[in-house]
Amino acid sequence: MNKNKSTYSKKDFKKEFARLMSRASISSSLSQEEGVKVIRGLNDFVQPYIPERLFRYRNCSELAFDAFDKDILYASTSDEFNDPYDCLFRYDKEELRHSIMQALSKEYVFALREYLRSGNAFPVELNSFYTKEFLDYARTSIKDASDSVIQNSEAFFCDFRKEFNENYDKRIDEAVESVKRNAYIACFSETIHSVTMWSHYSKYHQGFALEYDLRKPQMKCPSCDKFKQCDKAVIDNLYPIIYDKKRYEATNYLISSIGNKLGLPMNNPDLLAVTKCQLYKSTQWSYEKEWRLILTLMEGSPVENFYGIKHIRPTAIYYGTRISPINKKMLHLIAKEKEISEYQMYIDNKSYSYSVKFRKYLE
Repeated sequence: MNKNKSTYSKKDFKKEFARLMSRASISSSLSQEEGVKVIRGLNDFVQPYIPERLFRYRNCSELAFDAFDKDILYASTSDEFNDPYDCLFRYDKEELRHSIMQALSKEYVFALREYLRSGNAFPVELNSFYTKEFLDYARTSIKDASDSVIQNSEAFFCDFRKEFNENYDKRIDEAVESVKRNAYIACFSETIHSVTMWSHYSKYHQGFALEYDLRKPQMKCPSCDKFKQCDKAVIDNLYPIIYDKKRYEATNYLISSIGNKLGLPMNNPDLLAVTKCQLYKSTQWSYEKEWRLILTLMEGSPVENFYGIKHIRPTAIYYGTRISPINKKMLHLIAKEKEISEYQMYIDNKSYSYSVKFRKYLE
């Protein structure tokens, strides 16, 4: 995957990245070392093409001012985004149902019985798919059941499947939402000149934008000796958005995810699926020229609305054309203390272009 920067134009690089990302996969059967190797291969390919300047549009708020002051980059889960189509992947509910029903087999019940007889508690994951009353009944029935009872008790399987079907739609929706909450995202753009971006993300040009240089490698967790134990471990990756007319296909990933919650021994075909779900976006948004810093949570990590990445210092600030004098003054004091460049966006009345321009800000 290692290529010289001169190998691809910007447009061709993004096509090649989309191709490599679609082909890359990390099965849950791979070792941690093998999985990290796949991620590093993708990162090594992207690294030479990361723009020198990436921009983050902000509203004027106490949180945004505090983050700027403290060099914190806040990332959020995609369920917090204002666009319900963002990170919207494709899946087939009936295919999911069929696969899970097939897996609710006698072999599964035999394995579950041995698991319970070994002194283990009933898998807590099942609590989200079945009622307490049913699980109390199932726990005792499975643990005490003989081989012949399991082999010949079709009624028991009917109970399992009936209970699953009654909760199916709700649990599938919850599983889909959980994918959106398995990664934190910080969004950037290659351009500072977009009228639409200033309107959408900086409160009608009343906000500001910060410039960052993110060309240094971001993936740090896998090299840490606490990687497997840390309850806040994340894998940081900076990738360009893949603009596509088709949504990302995530049916197989959801089958394994839901199956594992049911205690079924299902291999996850691609642990990169969560990252891919966060990267695919409609071509209607291609004008944003977006890059995303994606922090993928390790299994069991706590989920909050925001995740603060510390010590990410901006290299410049841009003031919107309609920013209020008081907000500009407060931001200017922070920028001056940081000794970073300041720019003022403005409308060039002589220009035929709708592009927003900027000039050096002077007190």
